[in-house]
Amino acid sequence: MSDIDKQALRKRYSAKPTPKCDICGAKMTIQRMSGSRVTYGCSGAIYDETGCHYAEGRSLADEHYEQSRVTVTDESDPDVLALLDELETKDKQIADLKEAFRIALSAAGIDAPAAAAGKGEAS
Repeated sequence: MSDIDKQALRKRYSAKPTPKCDICGAKMTIQRMSGSRVTYGCSGAIYDETGCHYAEGRSLADEHYEQSRVTVTDESDPDVLALLDELETKDKQIADLKEAFRIALSAAGIDAPAAAAGKGEAS
C-alpha cells in the first residue's frame, strides 16, 4: 500500500472538525445525531460563569439558526486509524532493520546488492 493511499485513508477516517457558521463564523454545536448523521446549528447560545444565555438579538430556533443548520455524515473510525498507526510503525521497523543489515554487511566487507542478488532478489 502506498503512502498516498494511507494518507487518504487517514484523512477519510479521521474525525472532522466542528463546522463554523456560514452566517456569523461562530463554532456550531451538535443539534441532533442519528446513526452516522450529525446535524449542526448556530444556536447563538453563550455558556459562561452565569450559565447559558443567548447573544443579543438571538433566541432559540430563530431564523439564523434555521439558515445555519447543516447535516454531515461522520465516517470517522478510530479502529482504522489505530491499524494505520500500527502499519506505519511496522514499515519504520522494517526500514530500520534493512538499514542495520546493510551496515552489518558493509562492516563485514560484503557488497549488499551482490549478496541480495545471490539470494534470488533483484539488485
